[in-house]
Amino acid sequence: MSSVDLAKSDQATPPALTGPATCRLEANIIGPLRIRRGETVLGYGELGGPKPRQILELLLLNLGAPVSKDRLIDILWAGQAPPEALPTLESYVSVLRRHLQPGMGKDGPLRTVTGGYMLDRALVDLDLDRFESLVHGAESATPQRAIVLLQEALGLASAPLMGDELVPSWAEAERTRHAARVFHARVLAAESALALGKTQLAATWAREAVADDPLSEQAWTALVLGLEKNGQPTEALRAFDQCRRIMDREMGCAPGPVLRSIHARLLEATADVAPPGGGGAPAPRRIRVMTINRHRTFTELLAGALDREPDMLSVGTADSAQAGVDLVRELAPDVVILDYRLRGEDGIAAALQILAAAPHTRIVMLVGAPTPEAQRQAAAAGICAFLPKDGSLATLLEALRQTSNVHAR
Repeated sequence: MSSVDLAKSDQATPPALTGPATCRLEANIIGPLRIRRGETVLGYGELGGPKPRQILELLLLNLGAPVSKDRLIDILWAGQAPPEALPTLESYVSVLRRHLQPGMGKDGPLRTVTGGYMLDRALVDLDLDRFESLVHGAESATPQRAIVLLQEALGLASAPLMGDELVPSWAEAERTRHAARVFHARVLAAESALALGKTQLAATWAREAVADDPLSEQAWTALVLGLEKNGQPTEALRAFDQCRRIMDREMGCAPGPVLRSIHARLLEATADVAPPGGGGAPAPRRIRVMTINRHRTFTELLAGALDREPDMLSVGTADSAQAGVDLVRELAPDVVILDYRLRGEDGIAAALQILAAAPHTRIVMLVGAPTPEAQRQAAAAGICAFLPKDGSLATLLEALRQTSNVHAR
């Protein structure tokens, strides 16, 4: 169960202890470490100190499997064990037994096996074990059953694994492994919800999965589909655009064919505005706008403002000239809002590249402090409008409409 490479004893697992002398433990290792024995609750600082606590955590991570003394020593002292490590380890285990099974000696959940120790699975209810069982069951269940199992699993996984254990590197490795399983559960939950038409729930789980791993195309696909099927096409387009920017920036690649096909469907679905009353001829085509600007926050705010206009649609964004030119070729927008100063690049040169790649595309350029020379260069390049960057949104929207009307294809 654990990714920590713990040596296992060759001896078969002994049968569970039974009878009046046994006791059961409820153990929580997701979030703060908590052990409940009947009415007694033992927390982070009530288990005999850091190393006894870590022994317990390692045994919980390998619930039901023997862990050798040599491996425990190697992990606890990070490969630099002192000469007295073995008797020290045995004394730590004795301390643990006094806390976990007082008055019972070795006749309890913490057992001695050949060459090591183990926690009896039959006598310990562990939240991590429950989480893993639920996810495993969901992987082979119908979508309807999977959602029930995954809701319970994700309810258990609401905090980091071993949230109190901040120092040992082995603990961080375990947290990473567990976080990957939680991510997998969220994606599976989103996909199961989509299969049942629970689109809002699917989008919620997919957003959480994207937050866990922004480079996962599977998570982005579930999010874009969830938003689309939930009747939020512009939000779905914005999610796709965010996915594309992240993948380009972090991995130098574009979304795969499945996401691109969804994107094409969204563009087609949002191209026209439904006429009042739902009858009559289709309303005029929406103005498809793309933004190239090095300031991400500005770009996202502007995209949201454009999507709120009934006759406009933000179809994509880029933060560099080359990415912008490539995107223009792919999306064929009606108008490009282009920053005069890009990161390490000249906006006028970018405009010339855009017009060479897509002659029918119109460009509205934003500049910090317009100068006569800059205006002359813009006009010579074929830019349709030259506006101050700190101007009003109303002025920009009017320029987009005029540009689109004058230069309609």
